[in-house]
Amino acid sequence: MKNLDCRNLACPGPVIQVKKNLEETPPGESFSVDVNSETSRDNVRRFAQSRGAGVRIEEDAGEAIRLIITAPVSIGEGTRRHGDTETNPATIFITGETLGQGDDKLGRILMEGFINTLLDQDRIPDRILFMNAGVKFAVQGSAVLKALGKMIDCGCEILVCGTCLDFFGLMDKPAVGTVSNMLDIQEALLEATSVIRP
Repeated sequence: MKNLDCRNLACPGPVIQVKKNLEETPPGESFSVDVNSETSRDNVRRFAQSRGAGVRIEEDAGEAIRLIITAPVSIGEGTRRHGDTETNPATIFITGETLGQGDDKLGRILMEGFINTLLDQDRIPDRILFMNAGVKFAVQGSAVLKALGKMIDCGCEILVCGTCLDFFGLMDKPAVGTVSNMLDIQEALLEATSVIRP
């Protein structure tokens, strides 16, 4: 069985390696992937499963976490969700803590108000992506967690950049959404009918 050593690869390195190998693997055949962080493990697992692949995780694989990935057999498996381009709501891309330029305190109040009032719209966004300092809205203690939780209940997908959480020392504090990676966030942006960056 082919093995991919993705230990110590920065995000989204492990996912990219798995993507390339999954495209080359015949249906029903398997390969293994070694990573050494829970974030990489979860990113690889979610990506492979989104492509219809089977995933088995071996937590005790020496100094690594090993994932056994089996390429999907059915032709229809492994396709990602694409919204109807006529009706699919926008994707919101939040990369900071403030809305607008000027006073940071005011900007934070405005951004919190922007997120909280999304529920009052006739259509909620299809996805909300949090990157850079924007990830602070998705962690414990955030003033918008209740609104974000309700949007998830209504079908909104929330992706939170894992590299950003790690940079700010918040990897153990996400309270809502899915800890994600650059590849997933790029794909979400490319799939969007429109992107709003407040």
